[in-house]
Amino acid sequence: MPVESQKGALKELGITFRSLLIGTLLCIWNAYWLAYAAELIRPQFLLNFVSLFFNAVFSLFFLVVVNLPLKRFAARSALTAQEMLVAYIMVVMVSTFGGHTMMTFLVGTLAHPFRFATAENEWSEIFWHYIPDWFVPKLEVLDAYFTGDSTLYLPKHLGGWLVPVLTWTGFIALLWFVMICFNTMIRAKWTEQEKLAYPIVQLPVQMVAGQQRFYKSGLMWIGFSIAGLLEILAGLNYLFPQIPAVHLNHYSISHWFSEKPWNAVGWISLSAYPFIIGLTFFVPLDISMSAWFFFLFGKTERIIRTGMMGVGELYMAERAGGAWLAVGALGIWGTRKHLLAVWRKFADNSAEIDDSQEPMRYRTAVSGLILGLLGLTIFSLQAGMSVWGIVGFFVIFLVMAVGVTRVRAEFGPPSHEILAFDPARLLSVTFGPRLVGTNNLTIISFYYWLNRLNVSHPMPNQLEAFKIAERAHINSHHLIWVMMLATIIGAIASFWAFLHLMYKYGALSVHGYIIGIGQEVFSRRLERWINNPTSIDLAGTQSMGIGAIFTSTLYALRLRFMWWPFHPIGYVMTAATWGGLADFWFSVFLGWLVKFSLLKFFGLKTYQQAVPFFLGLVMGDYVFVSLWSLLGTIFGIPTYVLWSP
Repeated sequence: MPVESQKGALKELGITFRSLLIGTLLCIWNAYWLAYAAELIRPQFLLNFVSLFFNAVFSLFFLVVVNLPLKRFAARSALTAQEMLVAYIMVVMVSTFGGHTMMTFLVGTLAHPFRFATAENEWSEIFWHYIPDWFVPKLEVLDAYFTGDSTLYLPKHLGGWLVPVLTWTGFIALLWFVMICFNTMIRAKWTEQEKLAYPIVQLPVQMVAGQQRFYKSGLMWIGFSIAGLLEILAGLNYLFPQIPAVHLNHYSISHWFSEKPWNAVGWISLSAYPFIIGLTFFVPLDISMSAWFFFLFGKTERIIRTGMMGVGELYMAERAGGAWLAVGALGIWGTRKHLLAVWRKFADNSAEIDDSQEPMRYRTAVSGLILGLLGLTIFSLQAGMSVWGIVGFFVIFLVMAVGVTRVRAEFGPPSHEILAFDPARLLSVTFGPRLVGTNNLTIISFYYWLNRLNVSHPMPNQLEAFKIAERAHINSHHLIWVMMLATIIGAIASFWAFLHLMYKYGALSVHGYIIGIGQEVFSRRLERWINNPTSIDLAGTQSMGIGAIFTSTLYALRLRFMWWPFHPIGYVMTAATWGGLADFWFSVFLGWLVKFSLLKFFGLKTYQQAVPFFLGLVMGDYVFVSLWSLLGTIFGIPTYVLWSP
C-alpha cells in the first residue's frame, strides 16, 4: 500500500495523534469541570448522573462547532467523524469515575477516618488498625485539605497524597481493564447475535457520523430549539426571577396524597425532562411501558401494605438488589454457550469461533480477565481481606456490573441509580456483619465508592464505546488502549482536580458530598456494623429472594408467551420505587406515549421521520444545561440545574 494510502487508512480509523491529544486535553478539563460542578456549584451540578453524560455530549458538540470553519476553509485539516468520536470516548472514560458519582466518594472516604476519629466513636480502637498505610493520605497533610486557604503544590501535601493516588489509580486501571476484557467476551453475542438496541449511542453517532443529513433536518432544529429555549429561560429565571420560565422539572404531586392510607405512597414526581422523553423514544415499547407500569405498581403496593395493612418495613432496597442480581445472573446464563465457546478458544486456538473482528483476541481477553482478577485478589489480600470476603465482593460486583450493562444495552435508561444496595450491604444482610468480619467490612468500606450509585458505571460505557466503534468504523483493537490511556490520565486528573479544589477552598466549606460520604461510610455503616454485629437478616434476605424470583419469572414468561407485555428490565428499574427511574418515570411515560401513538396511528414511516426531532430534544437539553454549568464553573456563581439531589 502506498504511503499516502496508509496515512489515509490510519486517519479513517480515527486513532490519530491529534485525536489522542485533543482527547487528553478534554479529559483533563472534564476532570476539573466534573469536580468543580459537583463540589463548588450550588446546587450540585451532577453532569454524569445520567446515562448519557452531559459533559461528554457537550465536549463532542464543541468539537463539531470548532470543526465547522475547518471543514469550510481548511478541509484537509478538519477532524474526521472518527477522530471526534475517539475524543468523545476518552471523555466518557474519565466521566465514569470523575465528579460526584465516584471520585467524590473515593477522595472523601480516604480523607475521613483519621480526621474525624474521637474518643467517643472509638474509631482508633475498632478499625484504624485494619486500614493499610498505603490506602490513605498521611494525617499531617489533612488539616489544610479540610480548612482550605492553602495549596496542593507544597512538597508536604504532594508527598502525603502520592502513595494513595498511585495506589487507587492502579486499582481503577486494573478493574476497568477487567471489565473491558469481559465486554470483549460478550460483545458479539449481545451486539451481533441478539442485536440489542444500544439507545445511548444514537445521539453521539448522529452528531458526527450523520452530519450532513442530521444538521440539515428542520425537525432536529425544532426539537433543539424547544429544549434549548426552555433551558435558556429556566437559567435566566434562576438568576433573574422576574424573567418568566416554564419549569418542567422539580414538580411533585405528593401533596395530593396527605390522608391515610394514600400518604403511604411517598414521593411522586411528574417532571417532564425533554432529554428523557427524547431518549425514551429509542427504547423498545415493551420496556418503556413496563418501567412506568412497575413504578405505579410499587406505589400501589406501598398504599396497600403500609397504608392499609400497617406493614412497617417493605425492604424495597433488598428487593431491588435481588432483582439486579437476577438480571446480571440471567444475562450471564443467556450468554453461557457463547462464553463456553470463548473458553474453548482460550484453551484451543484452533476452535471454530471467529474472534478476528473483536476488540482483542479471545485468548487475550480471557487471559486479561484471569490476570486482572488475580491482581485484584492480591491487592485485597495485601489490604487485609480474607479470600472468601474477596470472592464474595467481586462476584457480587461483577454480577451487578453485567446486570447494569445488560439494562443499558437493551433499554438505555436515562439513569440507573442503585442506591443503598452494594456488595457490602448484601453480604451483611445475607451473612450478618459478625460473620463477614471487621477486617473485610473495613476494606470493603473503602470500595464503597464503586457501587454507591452505579449511575456512571464503566462497564456499559465501555461496551457502548465498542458499539460506536463498530458504527463509525473505528479500529476497536487500538481503541482498547485508548480507553485505558483515558482511564489512567482521567484518574490522575480527577485526583488532581479534587485535591486542588479542596486545598484551595477546604472540604469543610464546599457544597458537595465529600464530607457526607465519610460520615455515611464510617459513622452510619462501618461503626454500626462493628458495634452492633447482627446475624443473618432473614427478612432482608427473603426480600432479595423475592426480587430475584419475580425478575426471573418475568423473564420466563416472556420466553414462554410471545404476548406477555411486561419486561423484567422495566421492573428492575423501579423495583425500589426510588432511585432508578423514580425521578424520571413520568418523562418515560410521555416518551412511551408519543412513540406508541406515532406507531399505532401514523405508522413506521412517520416514526422514522420523527427521529431527528427527538434527537434534537436531547441535544438541545444537553447543550444549554451544560452551558449553564460552564458559566457556574468559570465565574464561580450559582446557576440553574436541570436535576440535582
